[in-house]
Amino acid sequence: MKFLLFGGSGFVSGRVLRFALEAGHGVIAITRGELPFPQSGGFEHIRADRNETDLSAIADSHEFDAVLDVICQNPDHIAQSVDLARRCKRVVMVSSDYAYDPAHRKLFMKESDARFSDREDYGGNKRRAELALMQAQAEGRCAATILRPPHIYGPGSNPGTIPQHGRRPTLLQDIRGGRTLNLLHAGLGLIQPIHADDLARLILAVAGNDAAIGEDFTAAGPDLMTHLEYYQEIARCLGAELSATAYCPGPDAQDVNAYVAGHRYYDTTKLDALVPDFPYTPFRDGIEAWVSALLDGVSA
Repeated sequence: MKFLLFGGSGFVSGRVLRFALEAGHGVIAITRGELPFPQSGGFEHIRADRNETDLSAIADSHEFDAVLDVICQNPDHIAQSVDLARRCKRVVMVSSDYAYDPAHRKLFMKESDARFSDREDYGGNKRRAELALMQAQAEGRCAATILRPPHIYGPGSNPGTIPQHGRRPTLLQDIRGGRTLNLLHAGLGLIQPIHADDLARLILAVAGNDAAIGEDFTAAGPDLMTHLEYYQEIARCLGAELSATAYCPGPDAQDVNAYVAGHRYYDTTKLDALVPDFPYTPFRDGIEAWVSALLDGVSA
């Protein structure tokens, strides 16, 4: 296959590019050109800012089989992807579990049970983009698939899942130095992290699978844990003892958004049925490699 990829130098999109090329696919990557690519060649690069440039001519001047929108943020972005897919039709959108309404997440939630965010924020914008994509499919303008990952981890990002310690560049030093972490609600919320490698491979897997057309999937990792266990695993990899206390914010706390305050526990039966033999990275293995990469100063 040949993919038109939004991104190609980012945390997830860089992996999509690399794995696609390793699998023998062709790639046209659209980026602003501000970050280096994970490899030097084998693909076509279109340097453009999607927020400022009319990209519609690409659909007529290039041949590709699917549009992979790994960095879609809003309905305007997805409208752009649908337009670019006017000949090939196929669009894969990477959304987020923030698209789910945080006040109505059921434990072990299925996609069919979901209620969605309509907030004026990241999650609400992701959902509005999903709705625009679904409407385009209903009108016959595309054949769409939506993936909603929760917390994504791995080399190329900073560790941490919740307020005060989320994506914190000093987290390893804090744990090794014995600093007490203030974990939201004692870190007892549930989470299913997915390794960035796994998400990238899932994007490619669904892009080439006709059974994924018209479907939405929660792309959670294979292991369920509490946030506390997440940080304890990092401490174990460092050979350190985790010191943690409960952080119970008041109603006016400014550092807690609704999406991270509750459980993020999902039924992955639907995606498992689509890719039954998918080789997910066990969290223990992924976190060990990630911590090692961080200690070695490796970014990807």
